[in-house]
Amino acid sequence: MSFATYGDLASTFHTRHQTAKLKQDMELLGMELSSGRKANLATHVSGDFGPIAGIEHSLKLLAAQTQGISEAQTMVRGAQTVLGNIQDQTQTLTSGLISAISSQNTGLIQSTAVTAREIFSSTVSNLNTSLGGRSLFSGAATDGLALADAETILADLMSLVSAETTAAGVSSQIDDWFMSPSGGFELFGYLGADEELGPFRLREGEEVSHPVKANDTEIRNLMSALAKSAVLAEGALSGDAASQRDLAKISSNELLAASDNLTFVRARVGSIEARIETASVRNTAEKSALQLSYNQLTAADPYETATALQALYGQMESLYTVTARLSNLNFTDYMR
Repeated sequence: MSFATYGDLASTFHTRHQTAKLKQDMELLGMELSSGRKANLATHVSGDFGPIAGIEHSLKLLAAQTQGISEAQTMVRGAQTVLGNIQDQTQTLTSGLISAISSQNTGLIQSTAVTAREIFSSTVSNLNTSLGGRSLFSGAATDGLALADAETILADLMSLVSAETTAAGVSSQIDDWFMSPSGGFELFGYLGADEELGPFRLREGEEVSHPVKANDTEIRNLMSALAKSAVLAEGALSGDAASQRDLAKISSNELLAASDNLTFVRARVGSIEARIETASVRNTAEKSALQLSYNQLTAADPYETATALQALYGQMESLYTVTARLSNLNFTDYMR
């Protein structure tokens, strides 16, 4: 019987090769144990990367859509909050005007007019709100203000109504300023764009647009009604208490209608909010499902990995033990 034997040099190279391979395998298993992912995906999926590539593409697409949803939520929620603040202030002012008119107290009407001027300024400021460097109510021109400042608007209104001696005349001039195509609002009051802000992409084939601009009819009517009280504080119809009371009454009646119209605007914004929220929930669910599938394809079982790693430790220890014993052999010991 013949036996295959190795020379000392060949045996040394063989041992080194085995040691290097065991160390490499242990490093790979260590990486899998720490990362929770298969270190050699090609072997794990038998070279078929199609499913993994498809899932990764879908996850990247969802990430982009999630960014669009986040931007849409910021803009629409911000608009809803601003419109809510404006409506709350408007309703408070309307109640104050009705009380002042009923009392027939000239001083109370004047003090309420001062409040109206403050609320007008607050409304302009609210409509100039910017979030994340983007103006909420200026349409496509998100890099600038939606409206000129309240002082400029009131000053131009006063130049128009200063010669008027009746509440109807003042009311008509203010309406023209806000609603006429050649009025001051169109010429310099509204600073935004007529075009709407580009749509936000929520999902494949689903988009939403920001639904409100500061030059919308509902907003103009509201500002016009506010201005009719605010100009009283600026001196309109000065010395004519009856006409001032009539103008305050016109303002309060129009504010009631404007507040109702603003409710419809907020409902429209709310429906957009609901669509965005629905898309967000769907995207979150789809992302979870894709991540679960990705984990099933790429995850390394921690128990199996730890067991294989322990087995390699055992092999390494055995190899070191055998190598140590072989290195201690000598001819004298063999002859004994």
